[in-house]
Amino acid sequence: MTTFSLINLFQQKLINVFTFVQLLVRTTMILKNSLKNTTLKKPNIKMNKSRSLYNAFTLVELLVVIAIIGVLIALLLPAVQSAREAARRMQCANKLRQLTLALHIYSDIHEALPAGLGNAVGTLNAGVQNGRWSGFIALLPCIEQTALYNRIESENVYMTNWPAHTLSAAEGGKNNPRAVQLNVFICPSNVVSKPEAATGYTCYRFNAGDNPGNYTADAQFRGPFGYCTWKPLGSIYDGLSNTLSFSEKAVDEFNGQSSDVKRQAATYAIAADGGFSGGYLSDRTICVGSAIGGQYQYGVGDMTEGFTYCYGWHWFGSHWYHIGFNTTLPPNSPSCYNRASRYNAIFSATSLHTGGVNASLMDGSCKFVSETIDSGTAVRFTTPSAPSGESPFGVWGAMGTREGGESKTLP
Repeated sequence: MTTFSLINLFQQKLINVFTFVQLLVRTTMILKNSLKNTTLKKPNIKMNKSRSLYNAFTLVELLVVIAIIGVLIALLLPAVQSAREAARRMQCANKLRQLTLALHIYSDIHEALPAGLGNAVGTLNAGVQNGRWSGFIALLPCIEQTALYNRIESENVYMTNWPAHTLSAAEGGKNNPRAVQLNVFICPSNVVSKPEAATGYTCYRFNAGDNPGNYTADAQFRGPFGYCTWKPLGSIYDGLSNTLSFSEKAVDEFNGQSSDVKRQAATYAIAADGGFSGGYLSDRTICVGSAIGGQYQYGVGDMTEGFTYCYGWHWFGSHWYHIGFNTTLPPNSPSCYNRASRYNAIFSATSLHTGGVNASLMDGSCKFVSETIDSGTAVRFTTPSAPSGESPFGVWGAMGTREGGESKTLP
């Protein structure tokens, strides 16, 4: 729904409300006059007193006024809430456009896109941070955060305990750059409380493609952002207007323990073939079945809760489940994570907007994508370890590939 259509809808609701109020007022005046005409007149000596009584509000009139105010609130409040959410959704879309613009600035400077996971400058650091810096670090100078980027690069910032999301005193606590919370990474509809020493969170994710493969194997990436590889814009053969750059993934409260499909993920322990045989990666319907009514069914079979990983609470990087999404399942679908390998996952785009998610394309445009978008009928790739060709996951899957050869566009 466009801004103009929302304004017209709001104006129409106001007109309807005032028309109704006018009708109530007229009805009240008719009732008041009727009561005056049917009231027995008092002797002349008490006429002034009677008139003063009739000039005041009666109990009936007061109740009618209260009823009118209640009706006004009931009619206007949903419209106001809808207008506010529409404004938040547009602010969210603008942030996705800003991040995509940053991609193009980065590409103009380095003649390549940033890696989804890898060093910010195209090389790998030694040790534990090898391949763990997210592409968001590379984009910092392009979103007016050069000072933060220089500090990260000069201090070679990372951590020895990368799974932790509370920074220890030895790591600098709240003074560690990883504790910085940037507004550009926050969807206005998904603001959560952040402890000072917690790592910063992001509501926005890089497009990792349509294949829930092993994300340490770059050959299994189908999106424009790889693992320790920096792909040029020219490698997006499907076209910039047909390839996603970013979308959303709703974030839970810090250390939140909800079972909400949009905010969390189900976890499994499937070691065989990286999760490709006999598990949810070999059949995406298993992941869909992990939730009922928007809630994960923790404890069913091998599935357990996943909230210990604080998904999204680390824009700095460490794992794809913090900074990536794939188009295997349509928006607002369940997400599933293989804790046996920590790299195999289906991470669906989700948001707290009603009915879908915002998603930006590589050409800089941004669209609201319905959760009912065509996502195909296939349950998996024929060969998930070596995916190729057109996406088997419909229009949404095609938007995740950079060179799938599809001729599909977002509606």
